[in-house]
This record gives sequence, structure tokens and C-alpha cells, in this order.
Amino acid sequence: MSTYGIDLGTTYSCIARLDANGNPEVIRNNEDDSNTVASVVFFENENNVIVGQAAKENVETDGERVVQFVKREIGKPESRTYEFDGKTYTPVEISALILTRLKNLVESQGGSIEDVVITVPAYFGLEERSATRQAGELAGLNVLSLINEPTAAALSYCARQFQEDRTILVYDLGGGTFDVTVLKMSMTQNDSGRDVQKITVLATDGDDMLGGKDWDDKLYNHILRACCDDNGLTPEEIEAETRQDIRSKVEEVKRKLSKKQSAKVRIDVNGSRTEVVIKRTDFEQMTSDLVAKTMNFIDSILEKVPAEQIDTVLLVGGSTYMPMIIEAVEAKFPGKVQQHDPDQAVAKGAAIYASLLVEEVGSSAQSDEPSDTPHAEQLTSKFTVEDQTPRSFGPGVVDTNGAKHKYVLENFIKIGETIPAVAEKTYYPLEDNQERVLLRVFENISTDDTIIPCVDDDGNPQACDPANKVKLLGELAINLPPNTSRDTPIKVMFKVDASGVHVEAINTKTNETFEAFLRTESDIDIERSAVHQLRIASE
Repeated sequence: MSTYGIDLGTTYSCIARLDANGNPEVIRNNEDDSNTVASVVFFENENNVIVGQAAKENVETDGERVVQFVKREIGKPESRTYEFDGKTYTPVEISALILTRLKNLVESQGGSIEDVVITVPAYFGLEERSATRQAGELAGLNVLSLINEPTAAALSYCARQFQEDRTILVYDLGGGTFDVTVLKMSMTQNDSGRDVQKITVLATDGDDMLGGKDWDDKLYNHILRACCDDNGLTPEEIEAETRQDIRSKVEEVKRKLSKKQSAKVRIDVNGSRTEVVIKRTDFEQMTSDLVAKTMNFIDSILEKVPAEQIDTVLLVGGSTYMPMIIEAVEAKFPGKVQQHDPDQAVAKGAAIYASLLVEEVGSSAQSDEPSDTPHAEQLTSKFTVEDQTPRSFGPGVVDTNGAKHKYVLENFIKIGETIPAVAEKTYYPLEDNQERVLLRVFENISTDDTIIPCVDDDGNPQACDPANKVKLLGELAINLPPNTSRDTPIKVMFKVDASGVHVEAINTKTNETFEAFLRTESDIDIERSAVHQLRIASE
């Protein structure tokens, strides 16, 4: 059974594996004559669901039965659901259909697939990651792990060319998301004493609502307005077929503008022909605010890693073909910019990582069985990856110090720590004779030791700083024996890795252990009672 890497993208997805020589290769989508599959699902009827380019061609004419850009919805608490032919689909289920199409792509070419690594934006939180994993499992895949997209791109880069002790900035502008990450590449020795290439993530930032789609939308609106002005119509008076024609030509125009100074598009509007000429300078002007947004993220990253320390800048993602992107990044890092396999680097890096994980399992098991990924060890044994926590994590506890008790979130593990990250602290019951404790687990993006969570000690919503993006992930119930005193130590431990958050609580007087692995998407029914809380030790 071969292992595969999957780039589950907002607009296009890609799947790769290692070939017989141990080099990453993308599985060709012969049906669409492409190396990618459009991340679009068309529910034609209850018996026919279409995924890919054929689905995308129905966006304007049958848009109410088309789902796209679902990556922007997955794992979000406010995400919508979709109903077709009496059945309701969640973003996880829609994503599973896209992953199933990729799986079928492999199988239709005589391959077999089970073990995979799926890529995610570096700044995805636990719920988005958990939902992505759940989608893979729903598609019948064994998800070995998730890997951050910039890290996967760096792995792919390392496989092709490596220069010792290099600091690399990855500018990853995909169809719907944007990442900027700084990584350190260096040589080190593994446990066997072998020299390996080590990739260490130093800093990362991004926006899951910024991507090539936003450039497409502005270009679409520009062409639509031109058609309206030329024919004396309002947008509402433009037929659905015409809008679909405009939508289908937007990507073609964008590609032309990456090579030429202008592009011409002809649109039939209610029986008459309209010709629209778009100059590259006009396109760049109408989207300059989007380019500026990406530059703002780079500036934020450079506060952590100065520009003079950056040796190489990798442009990753299909949207980095646009000259405006190349020029903007080159202006900030003159002479350092490389465009590295923009459409395929992430999937290829995930394939390398998947084989690396399988190799580690095989080595630990000391199996004599040969690997069915030929010569994978030639490539994967050269790497070790050290990534970062995407968020800060910690429990909600009562602070009894001071004149007034307050319910706070104590950040055990902070954003940017090396994973797997482990931390522990001892707390105490709030009162004597508590029957149990409900330990609430939170995620946020703050680096402060304590912040105000999104609920109070009674479990009721309360105002918290939206900039911290505090999110309640779940609760761990800790049962206490009769006559438990308020001085009973309860040791709480957190472990964060690529798969999720493992929470463990130990009653040190009885050695009874309670644990939860927070990795699946679920609704949280908050139990409300202040007496169920833990407290920080009084000073």
C-alpha cells in the first residue's frame, strides 16, 4: 500500500507520491488534462454528484447546486451546511467528496491508496485541523498526520536543492488562503548518527480569507461591469449563462495577463457581442489592496525574523504566477526570490512527509517486510521536521488571589512553540467536598500568560478581546471521591501535536487519571456551575 500526500486546496487540490526512484511525483488528472482537481462539487441530482472541472462549469448556471471554496468553512463554528435532494452536507462531508475524487484518481490508474498526509494552512486552529482529518477518514483514508503547507513546500524544495544553514521565507498564495512562514534549514544528526537535513519553523502568519479567489472576483466584477455599461444593463439583467461565460474566462484572462500587457475577452450579452480589453496595469491597480495585505503579513513576520537574515524566498501557490506578486516580493527581497513548483510543491512535500512517517513506523517496529514505496528511504531518511503550535492552549481556572475571584484562561502552551509541546501545572478544587470538576480547554492566539476566556465561571458567554480569537474546544470531566478537600492537588497536563490536543488530569491523592483527546469536530454543551471549577493556588 503506497503512501500519498494531499494538498486539499480551496480552489484546486493535488495528490502526489514517491516514484520508483524515491522522487515525488503528482498523480495526473487525465480526465481534466491537469495535475490538479478543482475543489468544486456539483449536486446534479440525488444519483449524480460531480467533483472537479465539470462541476466548476456549472457555478453560474446551477449555482444553487454547486459548492466551492469549502476550505474557508471547514472547522469554523459559524460554518454553513448545504442541503440537496433532502440530504444535508457539512463542510467536512463536502471535503470528503473532494478527497474521494482524489482517491478514485489513484485507483483509476491502477494504484492503491490508504495512508495519507493532508496539508493545512499553518495558522489553522485545532477545530479546522480536526475537521480536515475527519474529512480524510470519512473518505476512507488513514490520515497519518497533517502538515502545514509552507513546511511541506520547504520539504519539496529541500528534496531538489539544499544549501546548508539557510533561512527561507515561504510566501504561499493559494486559491483561497495565504501563508507566510520563515523556516531554518540546517544539517544535524539523527538518533542513528546520520547527517540529516533539519527544517525548523521560526515564525508563521496568514489569512484563511485571502487568496487567488479574491483576485478572480475583482476581475469578474470588472468584466461584468464593462458588459453592463456597453449594453445599458444592470448586473441583475445579465443572464446566468452570460455570467457563467464571464466566470469561466476569468482564469484564462488572469493567465494571459501574467504573460502579456493586455488581454481581450469577448462575451455574448443578450444576443450582442461585447469586447472587453483589460490592461495588466488596470488589473494591478484594482487588486493593489490585496497585494498590500500580503505585504503586511510579511512585515509582521519580519518583526520576528529580520529581513537581512532571510537567504531565500520561495513563491508557492498558483496565484504567485501573477507578475504583481513576483514584483512586490522581489522589491522587498531583491535577488532572493525563487518560484518553486507553485502548483505542486505542497502536495509533493506532503508525499515526502508521508513516506517519512511510514519509514519511522517501520524502523520502530523493526520489521523485515520490504516497503512498497520503492527506494523511499533514499529521500525521506534525509529529513527531520520541527514545526510549531498553530495556537496557544490552556485551561480555564478561577483565580482566587486578590479581592475578587475571576475566571481566567491560563496559557499552558503558547503559539509558536515546537511540537510536540508538553506542559503541566497543579491546581486545586474551588471548594471542599466537590463531587467533580469540569476542566474547560481553550484555544487562542495570545502569547500572554493569562487572558479572559469567552465564558465566565458559570459557563455563560462573556466579553473577551476578539483579537485573541478565544475558542472553547471542549470540557474534561474529573470525578472526585467523597470528602475531597480544597487542598487536594489536581495535576493538569497538556500535550499538543499535529493530531490535536491531549489533556490529562490526575488526582495526586488517589492517582486516578482522567483524559481526553480533542481532535474531532463536535458541539459543546457547556455545563454551568461555578463549583465545578479548579482554582489557582492562593499565594
